[in-house]
Amino acid sequence: MNINKRSYSGALASIILFFLFSILFSTVASAAQVTKIGNGTDPAIHGNKVVWTDNGVIHVYDLTARTDTAVDSSAASHPAIYGNKIVWHDNSSGTPRLAVYDISTAAKTYIIQNVDQYSKPAIYGRRIVWSADYNESTHNHSIYMRDISNSTQTWIAEGEGYSLDIYGTKIVYSAEGRSMRDIFLYDITTKKTITVSPYSGSIQIPHMYGNKVIWIDNYIGSGYIEMYDVVTKKATKVTSDHTVNTLNGFEGLETGCDTGAHFDINGDKIVYSKTGDDQFGYAGVYVYDIPSAKSTPVYIYPEGTYTTPDIYNNTIVWGIDSKYGTVNDTGIYICDLSVTNTLPPVAEFTANTTYGAAPLVVLFTDTSTGGVPTSWIWDFGDEIYSKHAMSATHTFTKPGNYTISLTVGNDAGNSKVMKPNYIVVTNPFPVANFSINVTHGYPPLSIQFTDLSQNATGWCWDFGDGNNSTQRNPVHEYTDPGIYSVNLTASNENGTDSRLTTITVMQPVGVGPYAYIANSGDNTVSVIDTATNNVTAIIPVGNSPRGVAVTPDGKKVYVTNFFDDTISVIDATKNKVTATIPVGDAPHGVSISPDGKKVCVPHSDVGNPSNNTILIIDTATNEVEATVLVGVVPFGVAVTLDGKKVYVTNDDKTVLVIDTATNTVIATIPVGNNPRGVAISPDGKRVYVACDEGSNNGYIYVIDAVKNKVTATVPAGEFPSEVAVTPDGKSVYVTNFLGGTISVIDATKNKVTATIPVGNSPSGVAVTPDGKSVYVTNGLSNTISVIDTSTNKVTATMNVGRSPNSFGQFIGSLQA
Repeated sequence: MNINKRSYSGALASIILFFLFSILFSTVASAAQVTKIGNGTDPAIHGNKVVWTDNGVIHVYDLTARTDTAVDSSAASHPAIYGNKIVWHDNSSGTPRLAVYDISTAAKTYIIQNVDQYSKPAIYGRRIVWSADYNESTHNHSIYMRDISNSTQTWIAEGEGYSLDIYGTKIVYSAEGRSMRDIFLYDITTKKTITVSPYSGSIQIPHMYGNKVIWIDNYIGSGYIEMYDVVTKKATKVTSDHTVNTLNGFEGLETGCDTGAHFDINGDKIVYSKTGDDQFGYAGVYVYDIPSAKSTPVYIYPEGTYTTPDIYNNTIVWGIDSKYGTVNDTGIYICDLSVTNTLPPVAEFTANTTYGAAPLVVLFTDTSTGGVPTSWIWDFGDEIYSKHAMSATHTFTKPGNYTISLTVGNDAGNSKVMKPNYIVVTNPFPVANFSINVTHGYPPLSIQFTDLSQNATGWCWDFGDGNNSTQRNPVHEYTDPGIYSVNLTASNENGTDSRLTTITVMQPVGVGPYAYIANSGDNTVSVIDTATNNVTAIIPVGNSPRGVAVTPDGKKVYVTNFFDDTISVIDATKNKVTATIPVGDAPHGVSISPDGKKVCVPHSDVGNPSNNTILIIDTATNEVEATVLVGVVPFGVAVTLDGKKVYVTNDDKTVLVIDTATNTVIATIPVGNNPRGVAISPDGKRVYVACDEGSNNGYIYVIDAVKNKVTATVPAGEFPSEVAVTPDGKSVYVTNFLGGTISVIDATKNKVTATIPVGNSPSGVAVTPDGKSVYVTNGLSNTISVIDTSTNKVTATMNVGRSPNSFGQFIGSLQA
């Protein structure tokens, strides 16, 4: 007979877990009465007094009188109490010190000598101990003791910064020992020190009561608690049995080892915080009975909750450590182990939302009244039940109406509340998507649009030529040459979503489109017919031309002249400069809006860095009509195909997003070092930025244009300079200036799929409108490389002028 060992093991683990959880539920049901006494953090208890801090203020709660008294304090933390004396770390004066407060007289004094920002005090009787003055060579702090009856202060030893306690005439602390860290005990009377830990490890944070010392060892497991009797010299494991956590299935990870740094000992009991769930219990506050060697849960919390328990006799006090976890609770709670619950709870709950589209994430919060619950069972109405947690987060994946119920219980009884059709989940939001059978061609150009949207019930097509359709899969014919932005808006009862692409309808002639190459060393622009790869004209322009942009109709070319601080405007029908526009210091990048009406040019004000701007130029008048303040040394610029946004790279490691409707910056996106070129995917959803981190570490930062957030970084070559995206949005081409190569990135995978050798110092790169060819300017080779996108191989190399640059989309979409 063959047995599937994996299935058998899983089934056995499930049976064991069910059995153990059943035991746990019965154990929790016997828990004692829990009461909230205030709000704050880091409580401590001694006698009938509980002390804690709330926003830097010390609170003292009298368990007998049930009164809460605030002490005149500020910037208080880490309080400790013994009898009528409270001591805490105080930073209200700006200088670290310890405050000592007498509850009976309300007198307050301060300890300033040998106190630093890490000093956390402990007190027993008239003596206070703490650590300060970190030693870089020994990796230890100094431990000090203060006798507050005569103000005598004594240096005791060197120890770990937070790890010390005092009981009677004994001080325990952690320090560098045999190999890592050990626990040491110092006798104040004899002034002798002994090692009390039976072994060395990552041992920290000792506490002491009577003859017993406890500590954690993070080397064995996070929060592993061990106890040592200094008289019998016997060590006892409190929170681990060296077995695997079968609930989480992490091989080698010991169960129970998740108590963190919050635990204490008093009498024959140890309290500790458990932050994770395993087969030995859920997260919460636990008490360990030393005579019986058994742990019992006092209060259960959601996994990942860090509590801060302390104990005196039969009373346990705790709060929530807000520095960790996600539980929004500032309560200070006490539990008298000698008093059991007398009232059953009355079940009630709330949800942060009751209506929405799938997938709908809902946070349910227990708000039960009556007796304090110690167990919770949630039924979400979709055949899914929660684990034992006060608050539960659940994701509803399918539309429908869901009835939610919560059953709570304690030792006095159970209660259940059911809310029919409480959660209403509607259809998911639409996700627009479509395909087209052709992206370019000559008129009349007939195109089949095929809807691929998800969850859509309505469709609105804008073909970019003034025509629209509400059909799901329309066919549309373009009769005139041009670049058309096609937008599909998919809708349903919950909202809308849009997707954009472009269609290129070319002139029905056998020439062009043209590439315009800025020759920085010759102060000229070479005009290349991309149909034949012949240079058809050389046009004189300004001093050191760099950036090039062509209007969508192919009739004008704008060239930035770096040393002239101008833009040359070329009439492409005549291959002649017809206007020169002054634009300010060192213009580099340039981009044109899809309607051809606006030109965007970065302007760096060398004398006034706070005046760096983007200039918006009206192409009809060649006048600057608006300026937008941007970051330090703006460099590259690109306009989305819908014309609604402009992206600008800045040397302060940012990309700014400008709303063209208001000419205001609407987002600042951190990127890498030396951001240069910027390009936008045809659908407007992704932005690609070339950045260089030095030491051959060049990257393309991929920005989600909806969230304005970097979602990926793709390694490129050495010093990436310019970026271009193919018309179908599937490939991204990057010039690696110092590497002499082109990196080809698969836009669907954000992965480099090819590296193409070209000439020396490639800088500019542009894709022809049909997506078949990529043109690269090689600055030190004085050449142009032409790449076939189907093979990613160089098919032609042409000589042009000196130092060709052409930073921007230098290929016209149409011929003039």
